[in-house]
Amino acid sequence: MKRLFTLNTISKKLQFILMSVAVISTLVVTLIFSAFELSSAKKEQIESLQSLSQMLSPNITAAILFDDQDAIQELINPILLRSDVLSVSVTSAEGAVLAQALSQSPSVILIDRDLHNITQVMTPLTLDNQHYGELQISVDDSLLIERVTFYGQFIVLILLSSFVASFFLSLFLRRKFLSPMLYLAKISQKITKSQDYSLRAQVQSQDEIGQLTTCFNSMLENIEQRESSLESEVQLRTKELENANIQLHEYAYQDGLTLLPNRRFFYEKLQSLIDTDDIVFALIFIDLDGFKEVNDSLGHEYGDLLLHQVANRLRRCVRDHDTVARLGGDEFTLILEDVSDLKHAATIAEKVKSSLMQCISIKEVQVNVTGSIGLTFYPGDGQNVEDLVKHADQAMYLSKSKGRNRYEFFSHAIEEQAIEKRRLIEEMRIALKLGQFVLFYQPIFDQCGINATKAEALIRWNHPQRGLIGPNEFIPVAEENGLIEDIGNWVRGQAIEDAAYFYQLSGKKMQVSVNTSPLQIDHDGLWVDEWILACNKHDLPRDTMIIEVTENTLMDPDSPVQQQMQRLNHYGIDIAIDDFGVGYSSLAYLQRLDIDILKIDRSFIKHMDTNESSIALVRAIITMAHNLKVKVVAEGVETEGQHQLLKQLSCDYLQGYLFAKPMPSKDFIDQYVTPTLLVTE
Repeated sequence: MKRLFTLNTISKKLQFILMSVAVISTLVVTLIFSAFELSSAKKEQIESLQSLSQMLSPNITAAILFDDQDAIQELINPILLRSDVLSVSVTSAEGAVLAQALSQSPSVILIDRDLHNITQVMTPLTLDNQHYGELQISVDDSLLIERVTFYGQFIVLILLSSFVASFFLSLFLRRKFLSPMLYLAKISQKITKSQDYSLRAQVQSQDEIGQLTTCFNSMLENIEQRESSLESEVQLRTKELENANIQLHEYAYQDGLTLLPNRRFFYEKLQSLIDTDDIVFALIFIDLDGFKEVNDSLGHEYGDLLLHQVANRLRRCVRDHDTVARLGGDEFTLILEDVSDLKHAATIAEKVKSSLMQCISIKEVQVNVTGSIGLTFYPGDGQNVEDLVKHADQAMYLSKSKGRNRYEFFSHAIEEQAIEKRRLIEEMRIALKLGQFVLFYQPIFDQCGINATKAEALIRWNHPQRGLIGPNEFIPVAEENGLIEDIGNWVRGQAIEDAAYFYQLSGKKMQVSVNTSPLQIDHDGLWVDEWILACNKHDLPRDTMIIEVTENTLMDPDSPVQQQMQRLNHYGIDIAIDDFGVGYSSLAYLQRLDIDILKIDRSFIKHMDTNESSIALVRAIITMAHNLKVKVVAEGVETEGQHQLLKQLSCDYLQGYLFAKPMPSKDFIDQYVTPTLLVTE
């Protein structure tokens, strides 16, 4: 019921408005007409009574003058003939009732109780401006009230008639005027549900609704055009997105240089194979030997072309369903599905090795590279991706350490070595923090083997479990894993501090030589600045420190290292060539550099007792050095025969177990620093 009377539609609102206007208009008109009719009747009644009173007042006045009450009574009685007159009375000037006539109507009884429905007309009785009394006529208004009641009933009847008429009229008008709007609304709802913007509404009238329909159709046409345009654009964008997704997939899973699967694809492929039940496969890691030299000498363009040709060769070495991927740089991998025996895998590895050994032509330049190859198997060598990749990598590094251009299978011994290597690296980091490294000093004697004026600082590792460890066991690992710089900095600082202490104790200069790794030497010369600052910090005399470098470090004539050596020499830090004779054959750098000392490698000294060729080589080196005004130190002197031969050849300094082994700094001070002081004193 509540919903029925809720004005929730235009139809109901319009019907309500039409009916309201009709009813209100009818009611207002009827009320105005009724009020006018009642007012007119009242006025007419009073005017007629006043006229009657005016007609009778002269005669009644005359009767009052003659005190003729009967005459007065006879004059007023006829007035009662009017049905609406209730009473007529004549009073004297003093207010005394001279005559009175009462109607027989029941209304007279109610005069004293209800004066609301009675109208009184008072007419003064005068003669010659002399007031003699009043004529009072009381009239019953009940007739007027009955008339008003009649009009009220008439109004109600008219209202009901108007309501009914307006209801049907509103229904007619609603259908007449709202039909186009309802039709338009129906079309709109249909379009909304179907999303078919090709539908159109028919124009049913030429009024504002017709204009609205025309505008609605125009809007639909615009929407249809925009939808068509949008649909075309969406199709275009969708196609572009599909192409972009394809390209993104290629970028995500394909190496842009070689067009091989990339690292991400390789790992996902490997994981998918491992997740497959009852599958076996071989994993091969390949690292190109000599690629860096090609890249550095010919440029990155040649390096990229080389990688592209290597990728093509690797594809030809395997089956179509096998996977060839590039992990990055010069590292490639092969996944050989359903390969589980060593012989089959070795055949493919040999094929890959032979293919890579063939000369590659790049822009008419002949390039040669080889491959270090490591092989592992699933599931025998690992149950997950991490273990398989790690083991293949270890096998590959084993082949590289054994001379390159070969292949090696993974074994658990390799893993144990790798674990030991990682443990060694971590322990070296701890050793640096806890100060477990110490310096030993091996004296360097004059040719007589008596006086020690120099000493070589040699690092030792005082390991808490393994005891004293020599440099050959940890320095190569430190160089491979970026720890050599920190170790070298410690050695430099400690050696300079010890040299300053030696000088403080003896008052004489004891030259200390320090081995320097090529990896410590940077092209910007910061390592030279650090050496100079450290020496100045301890106020060392000139020529106290000697830096030992290998001859390979000085071979490049364009290298800034040679200029850095000249700076060191300028600040009083001597340069020694360590292991002389085992490096490059070119000696031109000796002419360009101010070298202070040549240290003949122990391999030449070892066979001097029995090999004339060794003697000849040592003689040539000493002679050449002396002609260049360079002092010579012979390393590894272990026999008296070697000592005598070197003495005959005029070797300047001798170093070896024959004279003294490396010793802790305290022992060195006791034997070679403070005794000098005592002798002097």
